[in-house]
Amino acid sequence: MRAAEGRLPDFAELARRAETVTSARVGWPAPSDPAAAIDDAEHDLAVLEQLFRLPDERAGSARYLLTTNSYLARALRARYQRWSLRWTLADGLVSSSNTAQAIMAKHGLGARSYSPTALQHYAGCPYKFFLQAVHRLAPREVPEAIDELDPLQRGSLVHEIQFELFARLRVRKLLPVRPRQLAQAREVLDSVIEEVAARYYDELAPAIDRIWEDSIAAIRADLREWLRRASEDESGYVPWHFEMSFGLEHRDERRTADPQSVPGAVDLGCGIQLRGSIDLVERHPSGLVRVTDHKTGKAPGKSGQLVAGGALLQPVLYALAAEKLFGASAKVECGRLYFCTSARGFTEHIVPLDQPARMAAVTVADAIGNALGQPFLPAAPRKGECEWCDYRAVCGPHEEQRTGRKPKAPIEPLLTLRELP
Repeated sequence: MRAAEGRLPDFAELARRAETVTSARVGWPAPSDPAAAIDDAEHDLAVLEQLFRLPDERAGSARYLLTTNSYLARALRARYQRWSLRWTLADGLVSSSNTAQAIMAKHGLGARSYSPTALQHYAGCPYKFFLQAVHRLAPREVPEAIDELDPLQRGSLVHEIQFELFARLRVRKLLPVRPRQLAQAREVLDSVIEEVAARYYDELAPAIDRIWEDSIAAIRADLREWLRRASEDESGYVPWHFEMSFGLEHRDERRTADPQSVPGAVDLGCGIQLRGSIDLVERHPSGLVRVTDHKTGKAPGKSGQLVAGGALLQPVLYALAAEKLFGASAKVECGRLYFCTSARGFTEHIVPLDQPARMAAVTVADAIGNALGQPFLPAAPRKGECEWCDYRAVCGPHEEQRTGRKPKAPIEPLLTLRELP
């Protein structure tokens, strides 16, 4: 333009000329006339814009896109299937073929074990459950020095501290901890924290020592308060087993375990083969048993929930597992989540092991078992589920909007599960 006109226009004039001459704009970078396009992409966009204006008169005019480029053709067909008003193979594992059923048969609830966390993914999104629990896909881990503890690292550290603390308190005959023994128990706690933190320091290689020290100090403060509250517990329950695992004989999760742990998974009787590790089993003098899972993350939104729409399965499933493991020797009264951090207010969430809880477990097992058997595991996320999902790069950013257009009948069991208290 400098050679043709003797000067170079400013940016505002360049933008104005582009709008008036080529009709190109942000979001649709193409001229109104395909003949004025400078590459294939501009040409195709210009043609499509004309078809959008006069769709009936030029039906079939864009078919050349399917024959020009095989990759584009496959992408367009997949996009059409994903946004269509019916469930298709492009929505996830949606196939009733004999081959698909045969492959998925070995992943049925009765054929292999699942952890409560894996089963919780189903209610959030069946396809996420499929990718995580069946395909075992996970984000690639890149070793790097950490700046601060993430929730998973913090939770692992706290659980290991609690396990070693209970073991040492049992040896010293300080269980259950009472107010008169609190000073001794805190000395043991401080010693355990120092040892476990030193091991994690070597494994994680924190980049900034001061941030690491502050994180450990916060954990120490939380656990000292948790121990104080435990010493004032008047429920009568006494710690019995710690980190009692089942079905983890060949897994890294079984770093520490109670001597009463068993190698095989537990058949809950509702169709689920469960694996996992119960943080704490407590026994009452009357013979009742309480199963506790310690948490450092987010607390449930409502009290009185049984499975929270399939998103909170540990209390019920771990209570059922304990019932199977102890048999007639103990009566399991409830499952409990205990949030042992000041940020969560040291709150607890108790689920009695009664008939409603048992029926909720059956509903969960039926919904997941039928989905695996068909198989029918599409991307059908719960509201807000995609925001922090690790598999968003696989599915794309519009799954909630896209699947909201699909018929509800095929996912009715999933919707029923999500309505459970």
